[in-house]
Amino acid sequence: MKLSLRGWVLFILAALLFFGLWYKFGYPQFNFVDLSVDKKEALSRAESYLLSVGVDTREYLKAVVFDSDDWADRYLQKTLGIKSEEEFIRQHNYEIFSWQVRFFKQLQKEEFIVGVSSTSGVILNFRHLIEDIEPREAIPKDIARTKAEEFLKKTCGLDFSDYDFHEEKIKRYDKRIDYSFSWEKKAVYIPWQKDQGGAKLLIGATVSGNEIGGFYKSRLDIPEKFQRYIENQLVFGEYLSSFSFLCFTILIFWSIFIVVKRKHTLVMRLSKKWFLYLGGFFIIINIVYLFNNIQNIIIIYPTSTKLASFLGIYFVKLIINLVFLSVALILPGLAGESLHSEVMPQNKYSSFLYYLKSTFYGRSMARAIILGYLLFFVFLGLQAVIFYVGQKYFGVWREWIKLTQLSSAYIPFLSAFIIGSSASLTEEIVFRLFGINWAKRYLRNTLLAVILTSLIWGFGHTEYPIFPVWFRGIEVSLLGLLFGFVFIRYGLIPLIVAHYLFDVFWGVAAYILGRSSTYLFLSALLVLALPLLFALVCFFLNKGEKEKEINMLLDLNQEYNLNILATFVSVKKSQGLSVETIKGELLQHNWDPVLVELAIREVFKTDA
Repeated sequence: MKLSLRGWVLFILAALLFFGLWYKFGYPQFNFVDLSVDKKEALSRAESYLLSVGVDTREYLKAVVFDSDDWADRYLQKTLGIKSEEEFIRQHNYEIFSWQVRFFKQLQKEEFIVGVSSTSGVILNFRHLIEDIEPREAIPKDIARTKAEEFLKKTCGLDFSDYDFHEEKIKRYDKRIDYSFSWEKKAVYIPWQKDQGGAKLLIGATVSGNEIGGFYKSRLDIPEKFQRYIENQLVFGEYLSSFSFLCFTILIFWSIFIVVKRKHTLVMRLSKKWFLYLGGFFIIINIVYLFNNIQNIIIIYPTSTKLASFLGIYFVKLIINLVFLSVALILPGLAGESLHSEVMPQNKYSSFLYYLKSTFYGRSMARAIILGYLLFFVFLGLQAVIFYVGQKYFGVWREWIKLTQLSSAYIPFLSAFIIGSSASLTEEIVFRLFGINWAKRYLRNTLLAVILTSLIWGFGHTEYPIFPVWFRGIEVSLLGLLFGFVFIRYGLIPLIVAHYLFDVFWGVAAYILGRSSTYLFLSALLVLALPLLFALVCFFLNKGEKEKEINMLLDLNQEYNLNILATFVSVKKSQGLSVETIKGELLQHNWDPVLVELAIREVFKTDA
């Protein structure tokens, strides 16, 4: 890929400008993310707490996952705004983030769940699950309430002068009675809408016999009207996403049709091995992702069945999904390469074929990767501006808690790499390499092709935690328009790099910009620097980028077909037909576009 000095200067200036916009509108909203307590320390704190209440955890299986209070975050952002939410969190020591530690045994209902603050390491909540028929000593309600009050005073430092009694619940079992009590903090009431209820800040405990069966240090009691509003939004988001998925499925089936129809063409033969490698790479890294994030699966394991059976079923379903997704990568890739050779042959960098015919280890690749970094800053700043406009004029808000979704993994930066690689390769191949070439082939208009594929891609993201959900589709579609322009003008590699960096950044940004361990900080920087390291390798290797002569890549059948085509073109030329007319007739009869170009070039002695 070649770019003039003026072009580089303009891209650098644009990257600096949009980075400044992101710093102004996006960066301040990372400050409240605090991961000072890591997974290992959280497990240790949970074990110590259970030991203090007489539970030996050595006999139990364990799962540790990073969790967040989604409903509280949604409500506080919507009613107070992000800045006031941070003030509320500090003022009331409210914990949005926590580690949830589960201690369990196979085929036994009894288990312990302990919530540990990711900021301070204090115990935030606790539950002891037991069988319904498990007996406990029967005690009067007033004694149970006294036990709950004494426990909360001792464990949470609760000053009851700051609280009013909120609610009591009694649940009778065959051999015991469980009492649940809660108190609400005075002067804390956050209304939803007029006459639609409001949120209260609660603390509570459950007493089962002489035992504290559970407690929570603070919980935001969300009004039902707000919950119904969010549920309605989520369903609408699924509806929009399902429509986009239907369009995606149509694209996949159309790519199958094209691959079957053109399976013997030169471009297919040259590209097939490369895309098979990509498909294999996709399957392998996603299997690694499964094992790296096994804690997220174990945490939902129902103890009514064996753990091995549960994991086996999960793994089989994953393999089936991965096979489908790998097909959804390989076939559009092959079809996209074939269409590109016909629709946009002059844009050689807008496909993998140029690199397959030359090398992936040249300075052209290095320049494309550097451009990808500059585009990443542009995309990041543009998204920040779009959200700023949305928040100011359309009541938009988003769940920043997803920034730390990878923390439950054994190696968080590895999961970030896998998510970034899978999404960037799959989406850029399907929606740009195949989608734009496909749409242009049948719509005969580049702008319409970019708009159509951008909308399909954009509204496929409406299940993400952005409210109102339609805004997510608009935001990603606008980014898609810029993606499409870059694809046509500067090629596929800068887009894949920028997309990779974009997705990875949102997975590790909290480790860099918030408070976390040195390991998380450095590993986050490393995974963002991987494309740059590859660019350095390409720059210093600087292998020759001269494309192999296409004639040297023909097999015997294609050489024979080329001779037939040359004879046919020669006859048509003698009849006075133009190059465009001859080419159109041959392509209409499904001749290999590359062979058609070679035959015309040979007969007309031109670079057509």
